[in-house]
Amino acid sequence: MQRILTILGLTLSLAVTVPLRAQNGSSNPSLPEAPFAPGERMEYEVSYGVVPAGTMSLSIDDLVTYEGRPAYHILFDAETNRAASYVFQIDTHEESWLDAERFHSLRYRKRSIEEGERRVRDYRFDQRRHLRIEPDGETKPASENAVDQLSFIYFLRQLPLEPRMKIVLTNQADPDDNPVVVRVRKRERIKVPAGSFETLVLDMEVKTDSGVFKKGGENRIWVTDDDRKVPVRISSKMGLGSFRAQLVEYDRGTPIASR
Repeated sequence: MQRILTILGLTLSLAVTVPLRAQNGSSNPSLPEAPFAPGERMEYEVSYGVVPAGTMSLSIDDLVTYEGRPAYHILFDAETNRAASYVFQIDTHEESWLDAERFHSLRYRKRSIEEGERRVRDYRFDQRRHLRIEPDGETKPASENAVDQLSFIYFLRQLPLEPRMKIVLTNQADPDDNPVVVRVRKRERIKVPAGSFETLVLDMEVKTDSGVFKKGGENRIWVTDDDRKVPVRISSKMGLGSFRAQLVEYDRGTPIASR
């Protein structure tokens, strides 16, 4: 559970970003269409097995300019509830800047408290040179058009998805995590606290155990079967352990063209 909530955590940042505006004062209308918009917010209840364990939220704070690039500023928070905190404590905050034109990562930050231990991660991406740059200037290889673990769900949402489709992705930030195989299994109507939804069922095959999805496990996302592809349920099963996040509340935000 600790590792599951950790990947989904979102970071509060002090980085300098400003809202992206065109010269006419409105939001930039020339960006490619996306199934998400600034102000979009998803709130989830999290359980481990049948036991309620906490909450998490996923949102787009704004459309900003980051180092000269238009970017979606994505935020995520995950926190264990009081009962679960007696066993383990998770308080995770992450943020990511996703290039609004090319849908790859510009920066990723994470702050977390796990069982009393504070951890911080912060790195930028040099997409031209395929590098990940740490705060001290150290560089590590990155995949072409790399996306970090937080931006990945948004990258996935802008792909055309249909039942019986298989997608092989090689753009994980760490080249050793490639490939990720996505299989669109079927259409299914499901009920979550936010309501009933027609969904596409996506199975994920990954090469790492460091996040919410586990190598060799049953990893699944249910996204709405519409243009927005909102993740309404996320689950991961490995052996006797199972994690599930279900949508409780959704705000679609304001489309760029309407701002």
